[in-house]
Amino acid sequence: MLRPSEKAAAGSGEQDRMQDGSQSVIGVVVVNYGSTGLLRRNLAGLAGVPGCRVVVVDNYSGEAERDRVAELCHELGWTAVLLDTNAGFGAGVNAGLAAARRAGADAYLLINPDATIDSDTLAAFHDHVRAHPLDLVAPKVLRPDGSTWSAGMAVELPTGRMRGRPGLRDIRRHESAWVSGACLAFSETLRQRVGGMPDGYFLYWEDVDFSLRVRRVGGRPVVREDLVVTHSEGGTQRDDHDRRLSNRYYFYNCRNRLVFASRQLGRRQRLNWMITTPRESWLILLRGGRRQLLHSPAPLIASVAGSLAGLGIAARSMRSPVRRDGISDTAEPALRRAQEPRVEDADASPIVALMSFPATPPKANPYRLLLERGLRKAPGLKIKYFSWRTALLGDYDVFHVHWPEILLEGSTPAKTAARRVLFAIFLARMRIRRIAIVRTMHNLELPSGIDPIEVALLRAAERQTAVWIRLNTSTELPAGRPGVTVLHGHYRDWYGSQQKSTMVAGRIVFYGLVRRYKGVPALVRAFTESPDPTLSLEVLGRPSTTELADEIIQAAGKDQRVRLRLEFVEDPELVRGVTEAELVVLPYAEMHNSAAVLTALSLDRPVLVPDNEVNHKLAAEVGPGWVHTYSGPISAQTITAALSDLRQHPPADWPDLEQRDWDLGGLQHADAYRLARRWVHRRRQ
Repeated sequence: MLRPSEKAAAGSGEQDRMQDGSQSVIGVVVVNYGSTGLLRRNLAGLAGVPGCRVVVVDNYSGEAERDRVAELCHELGWTAVLLDTNAGFGAGVNAGLAAARRAGADAYLLINPDATIDSDTLAAFHDHVRAHPLDLVAPKVLRPDGSTWSAGMAVELPTGRMRGRPGLRDIRRHESAWVSGACLAFSETLRQRVGGMPDGYFLYWEDVDFSLRVRRVGGRPVVREDLVVTHSEGGTQRDDHDRRLSNRYYFYNCRNRLVFASRQLGRRQRLNWMITTPRESWLILLRGGRRQLLHSPAPLIASVAGSLAGLGIAARSMRSPVRRDGISDTAEPALRRAQEPRVEDADASPIVALMSFPATPPKANPYRLLLERGLRKAPGLKIKYFSWRTALLGDYDVFHVHWPEILLEGSTPAKTAARRVLFAIFLARMRIRRIAIVRTMHNLELPSGIDPIEVALLRAAERQTAVWIRLNTSTELPAGRPGVTVLHGHYRDWYGSQQKSTMVAGRIVFYGLVRRYKGVPALVRAFTESPDPTLSLEVLGRPSTTELADEIIQAAGKDQRVRLRLEFVEDPELVRGVTEAELVVLPYAEMHNSAAVLTALSLDRPVLVPDNEVNHKLAAEVGPGWVHTYSGPISAQTITAALSDLRQHPPADWPDLEQRDWDLGGLQHADAYRLARRWVHRRRQ
């Protein structure tokens, strides 16, 4: 339980809050993940408290839990923000802050479901942040046995090691003070300056980042040791008597330590943090005790995987002198993204997934190979490659398919017929054995020109799909099935070893497989209408039909500024062409998921793409100056206007693609597989 502050002080604050004739409101934001029982037990006392608006953000853990949250909030008069999947702590907080602000809040208290607070202590927090609007205030947090869980912390900036600093006293020159997100309060004034919680960590280290950015905008973290909260340590994740921590705790703490360094520190400090990673990751692992390693290697594997993921992010960030990006410069886009679903988080329980691709691809496919690399680093996950023998006779929990139509296509009519029979048997086997299907949504519609039998088989597979994975938050998920978001990964590692070229002023480039919907003939015609002799256009890629190739050649005419390489290009030539571009133009009629856009950004080249929701969100994610958009048909004026804007307002930093790390994507895929397995078994029950 919580020891309230002195009632006299609380009473005085109540008069101050009412003296101007309008009541000040504090929004209590709680991020929930499968812990409705804790919400009722610990926070029900806040129901009906004057000047308090409780907002519960439910990070999706299942339909039953979602219904319980909605019912509890309706019963107690709270606001429920129901996210479609687990959006992570920072994103959940931002969604809650937005809802509380709409409800009229001018101050906020963040609190975990496993912590307890009463109205007097809440009033004390409210009074403090009203009187000191630039303070980030935390209580002294105790465990149920009375020992101190947190009373202020500091992170050593040279190494990244955590130190306890009770009351935030004796903070040394090389340390950065921070307060735990388990319970903290701040004003709307401070929120406007800082912008909100960073949403790129997913879990852990958000409060360290937030505290540092508070200091940078003129605020200060403060610990009120007269306000004491009891926190059931790990109450939302583990048994009170079990010292062991979850595998995701180890993964995200090891990873996010280096994410923090990449975002907030200079090159030299980042390098020091990378060097000290083995020691610091080992200390993180030992928070759960040495004995846990006698039971399972999973904690060690999770720590190593998280460390490697963080090292990859930190290594890529060494190209930039200093990040310090946080969230403040894109606060509103971040708040909007916070309300979008991402991926359901889970433990590292063993699971076997059958991929829809064979062990050896016909050609090197960056998406497939980088995804495979990330999946192999996910704790507890074993992958198998597709063969009809494995599909029909093998043991696995989940089948993950990307383009199911490929499984139905044969080189002859007889082989096509045989594959269709095998596919029907395959679907029946998975239904009988409760094998979950996970589908990545690369395309929104079925392929055109297929016959009714193939349509029927593909629709049957869709109906049997347990979980849909979308590659951006704008894709609409099918109704009646869980869906998760795993952002399409970047290609920095894939193309990192290739020789880059010097940018050629005025060079416009299109590249990729040339299909009708990508609008290449229109791009070539628009370019030739520009009289500017300093411009040049290069098209790299094989057209899908000879008729389309002829149309592109005809559109180019005799314009000597146009260079057409209408053939498959290998990676070195692709990198040469893209890095020579001043602007990459991709005039797709419908742009949903584009590996070409991410390839350009991975090679640090700005892009011009159609104006739609997907590209607006991508522009907000990667930073200003990288993604330019246009409306209507592509034209010479569109191209020259984009070039002019790019030259007047060049990007100030490298494109931020850290949310698209393949190692993190591998872990998120593994979590999606576990969600699918649970969904299938619960549905049958």
